[in-house]
Amino acid sequence: MELRHLRYFLMAAETLHIGRAATRLGISQPPLSRQIHDLERQVGAQLLHRHPRGVTLTDAGKAFAHRAAEILAASEEAIFEAREADSGRTGKVVIGFVHSLAYSMLPKVLPGFQREHPGIAVSLREVTVADKEQALLSEEIDIGIYRPSVHHPDLESLPIHDEGFVLALPRQHRLARRRRIPVRCLADERLIMYRALRGDVGLLGTISTFLRQNGITVKTGEEVGTIHAAMGLVLAGAGIAIIPETSQALRVDGLLTRPFVEPTTRVISAICWRRSEPSRTVDAFLQYAHRVFGPGPAHNHTAGTPACTP
Repeated sequence: MELRHLRYFLMAAETLHIGRAATRLGISQPPLSRQIHDLERQVGAQLLHRHPRGVTLTDAGKAFAHRAAEILAASEEAIFEAREADSGRTGKVVIGFVHSLAYSMLPKVLPGFQREHPGIAVSLREVTVADKEQALLSEEIDIGIYRPSVHHPDLESLPIHDEGFVLALPRQHRLARRRRIPVRCLADERLIMYRALRGDVGLLGTISTFLRQNGITVKTGEEVGTIHAAMGLVLAGAGIAIIPETSQALRVDGLLTRPFVEPTTRVISAICWRRSEPSRTVDAFLQYAHRVFGPGPAHNHTAGTPACTP
């Protein structure tokens, strides 16, 4: 049974005349009659009563006409939805993000994308830094908004922001009176650090590079898995922490942030996706992100190595 059988039958049921139905369908009457006979054989029931002046529906025909109309409508809707999805106007995209970008990068891209693409359903998943590559490779998510970016050969990335670091310290700390902090001042401080991640330099590697480039060996204290945890331990008096600049968006009573005198190592935020799976919805998101973020901003730094006195 083919969709054309249903269309032919429904036209005959609407016009109650084989000749008029054939005219409206743009075919001759004999082929239409044969198609309806074929349909009746496949259904196993007579659908039309034939009369000299036309046709009427049998009880079986009335029952069949209702379902046939639903099937045709569903097929047309399926075709429309497929074409809309192929154009990128509808569909679904699952976006994963690391916690520290939920209040910095995600708000810059998500609201506008949803306004511009109301037909694309967006689902959000928080992803740990340790699982950010696997979440994409396992197809748990379609897009990742990460910091730092990913390096797996099966994944692509679009850099959207690069930033340096600031120092987070308690309000009463001896360095809080400084507007900018020389890196050498960290030598006698207990520094809250981030856990090492297998196969990923993460914040630990980036911060360690920054300290090493400035010839600083610090006293490491507690290790944490997130920037939020580091800020909490700073507030609790367990030490001080180096955090990305955008984390200053979180206002925490009793906690201050200060920039460094020296240029800091940059850390890149990126939108990441699977290389081998083209998707209209992913393409739509990437095109929008290109417009929102564009080229990264230039950064100016003040050089110098002043003495570390409060």
